[in-house]
Amino acid sequence: MDSGIIGAACSYAKRNPVRLHMPGHKGRKAFSGNVTIATAGHEGSVPRALIPGSVEWAETLLDEIRALDLTEAPGMDNLHYPTGCIREAERRAEALFGSERSHFLVNGATSGIQAALLAVRMVLGGGTVLLPRNVHKSLVSALAFSGLEPVFAWPEYSAQFSVYMPLDWERLKASLDEIERRGDPMPKAVFLINPTYSGFSRDISMIAKEVHARGMMLVVDEAHGPHFAIGRGLPRTALRQGADLVIHGMHKTTVAYTQTAMLHIGAGAGSRFPGLHEAVEEALRAVQTTSPSYILMASIEQAIDMLDRDGGRWVNRGTEMALELARRLSAIPGLVVAGYGKHAAESNDIEHDPSKLMVILEGLSVSGPQAARFLIEECNIVPEMSGPKYLLMLISGAHGPEDVDAIEKAFRTLAERFPARQTAPGEELEDEVALLTGRMPRPERVMPLRDAFLSVARAVPVEEAAGKISADTIVIYPPGSPLLTPGERIDPDVVEYIVSARKAGLNVLGRGIRGGEGEMRVYCVESS
Repeated sequence: MDSGIIGAACSYAKRNPVRLHMPGHKGRKAFSGNVTIATAGHEGSVPRALIPGSVEWAETLLDEIRALDLTEAPGMDNLHYPTGCIREAERRAEALFGSERSHFLVNGATSGIQAALLAVRMVLGGGTVLLPRNVHKSLVSALAFSGLEPVFAWPEYSAQFSVYMPLDWERLKASLDEIERRGDPMPKAVFLINPTYSGFSRDISMIAKEVHARGMMLVVDEAHGPHFAIGRGLPRTALRQGADLVIHGMHKTTVAYTQTAMLHIGAGAGSRFPGLHEAVEEALRAVQTTSPSYILMASIEQAIDMLDRDGGRWVNRGTEMALELARRLSAIPGLVVAGYGKHAAESNDIEHDPSKLMVILEGLSVSGPQAARFLIEECNIVPEMSGPKYLLMLISGAHGPEDVDAIEKAFRTLAERFPARQTAPGEELEDEVALLTGRMPRPERVMPLRDAFLSVARAVPVEEAAGKISADTIVIYPPGSPLLTPGERIDPDVVEYIVSARKAGLNVLGRGIRGGEGEMRVYCVESS
């Protein structure tokens, strides 16, 4: 690794030069001297060990890492035009993932999604992109920046798990056929979410073949699947199924720091779409900072090394822990683990990533948000997210047997505290939860997304917004899929869904909505 980012940063720090370049801390500690604590009966202080979680501990960690917080100094590299240590680390990623070209990202997977759509526009021109409705909210900004208009397809909805599945070829083809029937131009690209936030994945090789046959580019948000290329018993990565552009959120399932990601160009994409490499590079220069963090890039390099070590041992360890936990939780009355045992997905072509442990609470008298609060406050267990009647937990190679034991104990306590209710025939869930476990509303697009996004808008109470045109993006976060996007007409069903989500304790966000606090307002196009 001496030729990579970490090696170059260590070499520079070892020289300990007088730094007359950015950043302002010059690689030196902000606080000097020993950490001390006063002792009873003794004036003054003595050195003491740092306590993990203390402010002094955090300040010391931040101080130590400043030596590696570098810029484009001699011996380093330039993320926007890499030829040295960054490029060497990216080549190792290309060998690991099987890509034609891999780019390090320090502005999150969001910047990769934005750059991907900008590159589509730069290579294929203006038009539309076909995408499933369960996309991440970052797609809205990517569409606004690129000027590409969305054509939403509604993927398969699983009543069993109360989530949308990855878009399949039948529904995608139906959308393409409808576009052709109307006489509209074919989309420039198809954008897929695979895997979904909940860990469901489809084989997309047929989709790739059909999309390419129509001259379209295939972009895949595989933010939650960078480990697919390495681990055993996991779905296949999109990079080995013909995708042209693939986005990975490296911090989601690897040891890389938060905010790190990668954008990959798939094998053969450069020849299918001439100019794609240069377009991607220029698009990334447009959406990424010109002062990239070497600490973040070094953590991506370290993650690549960890994934590649011992045949993916770290990833496989996480999968084994997740499967063991799924086995134990499935044995608790009232709980169902999605994708495990007899509770596999309803469609035969769907796989589930076991590291996305999705626990269905249908057999207990507790909602997802209530269960999450209980686990956090009573058991010191913090899940990734809560749905109306489920919890999602992300398991990785960082976990150990003691974590599996603690999680099992917490869920057994949860099941004892909230046993199943005896319901009379026909009795339903609470109104809010019952509504949210059904399909999302399907608002009509009446205005181009970019025009609505950039329009002069005014805030309207959600309850009074029916009939108006949204300039807003309303999501439940996580996972962040939009209930409403700019340019769509707000109908009563949308209003009811948003209000019910807030009442059920879900985290509703928008330009004028701040989670569970304050009045909910939606920004509407002023003339609507």
